Amino acid sequence: MTAAALLLSPFGASAEEIQGNDPAAPGHFQIEQRFGYVTTFNPQQQNGGQRVPQRAITGETEIGYSPTEWYEIALTSPYAFARANVPMTLGNVMDNGVPGYSFQSGGVTIRQTFIQGDRLERTVFLGLVSRTILAPQGRHTPELWVANKAGAGQPGAPRFVQEATPRVAQMFTPIIGVNLPNDYQLIFNANMTFGIDGAGSAFEPSVRFVKRLNDRWTVGIEHFSNLGPIGHILPWNQQMQTLYAVADTKFKGFEFSFGVGYGLTNASRGLAVKTSIGKDF
Repeated sequence: MTAAALLLSPFGASAEEIQGNDPAAPGHFQIEQRFGYVTTFNPQQQNGGQRVPQRAITGETEIGYSPTEWYEIALTSPYAFARANVPMTLGNVMDNGVPGYSFQSGGVTIRQTFIQGDRLERTVFLGLVSRTILAPQGRHTPELWVANKAGAGQPGAPRFVQEATPRVAQMFTPIIGVNLPNDYQLIFNANMTFGIDGAGSAFEPSVRFVKRLNDRWTVGIEHFSNLGPIGHILPWNQQMQTLYAVADTKFKGFEFSFGVGYGLTNASRGLAVKTSIGKDF
């Protein structure tokens, strides 16, 4: 199954899927529903030095169509029930410094996938995904990295903060896939996002390494990360790094995917679960 990234930072990795696996069959539509659950923590600055747990339920509904074996176009609607990220300089929140939970829409994402049609017969295959993200007013948008001007010169203040929320953003994802002996497969995605109507960017590479057990089951691991703004790698504990154990299966024309993961850094520490169901029509 192919999926668009859910850009509801810091919850993006909870529902994101690796691009380059199985787009819709040529001439067919594909409908896919994804859900995720994640626990992370607010930065210490938001509650007088205390780390406040964040829990979020995320979702995406996607409809895709493949006119050919090398091209797919899809519309995705991401949403979440979560707390919004609060900028360090924002003061109009609850007394404990943390906003309440609410339903948050991510607007609409237009995804176009270009990938070699004979990828399963190649040792190495390539692809490219273009996503245009259109977020509504009062939205939960991609929260991209910008320079921390408010904290400039303050001891211990981070150089970049995840506070840019453009209404229009663009993501490009180069894909490199390798089909290995004994039914192993490795796929690398280099996700690069930047604001169109405002500042901000993010570099979020991801890796999928799986083994096909039979015609129905595939198992392996996936790793998602957010390394910071494009051109700058943040210190380890400011990055988001999440590792999943994953399993994909097919049953009566439906494709199911399951993943259980855990954040590896202070910025992403916590349990993460994701699941999806899709079908071609």
